[in-house]
Amino acid sequence: MNQNVSKNRLRRSIAGLGVLSTAVAGIFTGAAGAAAEEAEPADPKLAVYVEVNSNDLANVADYTLAESGEAAIDMAMIFAANINYDGEKAYLHFNERVTETLENAATQIRPVQENGTKVLLSVLGNHQGAGFANFTSFAQADAFAAQLADAVTTYGLDGIDFDDEWTNYGANGTPQPNAESFGWLATALRDRLGPDKIISLYAIGPSYMTTDFTLFDADSVLDFAWNPYYPTYDAPTVPGLDDRARLGAAAIDLSQTSAATAADFATRTVADGYGVYVAYNLTATDQSAYLSGITEALKGEATEYRAAPRDTTPPTVTIKEGAQFTKVRADGAYQRVSFKLYDTGEIDRLYVNGVLKDLTDDTWSDLNFVKPGVFGAVAGANTLTVLDVAGNTTEVSFVLSK
Repeated sequence: MNQNVSKNRLRRSIAGLGVLSTAVAGIFTGAAGAAAEEAEPADPKLAVYVEVNSNDLANVADYTLAESGEAAIDMAMIFAANINYDGEKAYLHFNERVTETLENAATQIRPVQENGTKVLLSVLGNHQGAGFANFTSFAQADAFAAQLADAVTTYGLDGIDFDDEWTNYGANGTPQPNAESFGWLATALRDRLGPDKIISLYAIGPSYMTTDFTLFDADSVLDFAWNPYYPTYDAPTVPGLDDRARLGAAAIDLSQTSAATAADFATRTVADGYGVYVAYNLTATDQSAYLSGITEALKGEATEYRAAPRDTTPPTVTIKEGAQFTKVRADGAYQRVSFKLYDTGEIDRLYVNGVLKDLTDDTWSDLNFVKPGVFGAVAGANTLTVLDVAGNTTEVSFVLSK
């Protein structure tokens, strides 16, 4: 992911709307601007984007409704994977932090899902020209959809969120957007995911503005479409996706939008019968008071912050007894030494004199038969550093003989 994505997102403020053409601005009015005559209750869902480059997705599970104890957040987006270009075709790319979030699903994703929140992978352009809106055939779109579906299956996710920003269509000789591409992609993804996973559209860029939604069955392919501009209240218009329960008009930035505006948007969401309320940039700080102004209107309950106690216990490192594992001289130096490693929060990795040995995350692990020239060990003084999944560290010094 480009390091400027976070600050670029902040530019999507009300001031940013001034650069839109009159024709574009006209599209964003209409559904949200019309009077909500006899709007049906929509059981509004709170959807939150988490910048995993700087925050843990697991923070989402810290927020529950005060009375029922249910999840305060209904959908959490991992922001963000990328659609990249290898010179011939589009491919799905995960940066280091997205990779860590996905591969540490047991601690980052499962607690959020177990609390009742659906977890989606948001996919974003990466300035390379590959985008959702410029596939030139269904086969090309389906090939990328296969990668998305594989990520959902591999990491146990609940769906995909499309965010068509920062693509730079035309870069590297890539095609310009066309009216059919996104429909092909979304349809292919739905076919691969089946009916029970979520596909959402962050209604921005050519995937929203250029797509002819009448060329595919948007009603059965897409679950939600929502407003991408913070802080505004303006639902997108998606032909075929006419049920307000599947649209989001409210969009706020949790660090930039006033609490009063956020609460007002929530009240309007309920009154107008919209089904989604979108918030961006949930951090590790306690934001329950702010979120309460939203959830009290959407769900009739305040939000509580119930952060689980963080693991602060360092790993236990013990020397394994027995000549088959450890051989020590009379002066205390080891000819070889083996270690037993233990941590209730799971051992993650270790270093011998700074040389990494990655381990399968588990409660118990071993480091056996350490001697000069093995695992980075040297004759003389050595340092073993063991880290658990939470980042707690234990250091052990030992001496090896030649």
